[in-house]
Amino acid sequence: MKKSALFLLLFCYFNAQGQSEYALADSLAASFSKTYTDPAALARELTTSLVAEKDKARAIFTWIALNIRYDCAKFRKPSKRPEISASSKEELEKKVAAWQQEELHRTLKLKKGICQDYAYLFKAMCDAVGLEAVFIGGVARDFHRPYRTKQDNSHAWNAVKIDGQWYLLDATWGAGHVNAEVTRFTQKLSTGYFMTPPQWFAQNHFPDDTRWQLLDNPLDSKAFADQPLINYGQGGYIVEGFSSAPEPAPGAERMLQVRLKFANTPAAIVLLNSKPEPIKFTKKMEEGWLVLQYPGKYREVTVLGGESTQKGMGWLARYRVQLAD
Repeated sequence: MKKSALFLLLFCYFNAQGQSEYALADSLAASFSKTYTDPAALARELTTSLVAEKDKARAIFTWIALNIRYDCAKFRKPSKRPEISASSKEELEKKVAAWQQEELHRTLKLKKGICQDYAYLFKAMCDAVGLEAVFIGGVARDFHRPYRTKQDNSHAWNAVKIDGQWYLLDATWGAGHVNAEVTRFTQKLSTGYFMTPPQWFAQNHFPDDTRWQLLDNPLDSKAFADQPLINYGQGGYIVEGFSSAPEPAPGAERMLQVRLKFANTPAAIVLLNSKPEPIKFTKKMEEGWLVLQYPGKYREVTVLGGESTQKGMGWLARYRVQLAD
């Protein structure tokens, strides 16, 4: 497939009907205000009226995202993992498990943590209600750190097995976002990070074990960093399809274009360069696709969308032109 080819991925939960699929699980999670320090007891009571595995996983995801705040102070000055000594593998495993249990209790008591805490909590709650889940470590790329030759933004997330199939999720990003300096957390439930299709998830999550990309053809680190960055987690303007890279605009010399398809196209669009400063562009609709054309001198562009240029603007996509080696 050519790099400039378009690929369209449609998923039922990326529209209003799909969100209502989890209405019961989400409402339970939102209304569940009891305080616990035991993740197992919390998980069992939270999911007691739910039968389907996907509903149990969703309730756990949503509860964590709504109740656990990101601990910016801990991220900036992380506590050291204690040195654990043991005379056997079994003893070591027990001591590590006990330490992890203490960390889980702390996360629930303080209702805050960093990505590892979110991921360990999700796994522990799933374990308690018979869902198979794994903790996944790796690196991530986000709006503040979209492109690097070397990825060093460590991160953690989960996979959960539902009806015999593995799905990916990120409860940390589902809870909200931090600023570039990681000094301020903004809580905002983002359900796009639950059971995210692997092709989307691989844009910004690169696991240490490539098997957990859940792709038939896993990406290497260079291909991972070269992808565009699409904000599939936001729920305001659901992205259904996008250009895999900027391409020359037909009939327009020295112009590039990107194409985006939304379930509900934003009324206002702004393009920024890498500084970031607004750049002039043209837009048009072609068979349901929003086509944005801009001068080819800009190597990177960020697409913002919203109700108007005065309010409600948020980032939707980031692109850069790949230079030949």
